[in-house]
Amino acid sequence: MSKKWFQLSEQGAGEKRLLLSYWCYKLFGSTVLRIIAFFVALSVFITAKERRNASMKFYRLIKKPPFQSSLRQFINYGNALVDKFISYAGDLDPEKFILDNREIYNGTFFITTHIGNIEIMRSLIDKLKGRRVNIFLQANACKVFNDFLKHFETKVNADVFPVEEINLETSVLISERLKGGELVFMAGDRVSAQNSNKVYEADFLGEKIKLPLGTLKFALMLDCPIYFIVCAKEGKNYAVHTQEFLPKSKKRNENLERLKNEYSRFLEKYTLKYPYQFYHFYDITE
Repeated sequence: MSKKWFQLSEQGAGEKRLLLSYWCYKLFGSTVLRIIAFFVALSVFITAKERRNASMKFYRLIKKPPFQSSLRQFINYGNALVDKFISYAGDLDPEKFILDNREIYNGTFFITTHIGNIEIMRSLIDKLKGRRVNIFLQANACKVFNDFLKHFETKVNADVFPVEEINLETSVLISERLKGGELVFMAGDRVSAQNSNKVYEADFLGEKIKLPLGTLKFALMLDCPIYFIVCAKEGKNYAVHTQEFLPKSKKRNENLERLKNEYSRFLEKYTLKYPYQFYHFYDITE
């Protein structure tokens, strides 16, 4: 059986590597960093057998040439990381974002995916009346990211929380922030290491996959606007696709069942639309 994503070592992660990449970008520009990212991605593709095999299995599932498609996915991911550093530096032009709806960035809970590059949206959101962003990540990633953000407190208008530590106090805080117009981003397509039993089963590309239940329950509990969101690269621009979830019942369980179904269909739709930006490097079907 393949390892879950949280059991795999995070190649390329860590605050020092993030800072090194960031300063490489600041000193030498994006072209040099993209060349480095290409060779790093190629190296990981060659050496990370389990990730490569999971990637190739995915492309067989959607009937794409597995080897070429997987290599393209790894290289795209390297370029996506470079785009993040451009965003961290405040050098990403907000005009590059193609939005399907400009009116929803106010007190909204966004359920994200690992398709595309949602993190670069900070470059856009920073221009939207100074909206503050609340991001929920896995605990290990949260620590790395928080430590990294300490170097950019004057530039990054965001707070990062570990998903494993959501409690009543966190819920009250986030509810107040949403009412104040702040935004919340939380992934709905990766199971937490500490809550691997709190999942639901969804149909996805003809297979059964497990998705985290906590994200959906948290969003419904906060009684706020809920949108699914994907930010994917199209040429030199970034297309932002959203879909609103509207509760239609007074019963939370009925709303939860609809939310499960609508989110999994959204995930499937944009996986097929952007198959080479599907950045799950583990076997999502196990």
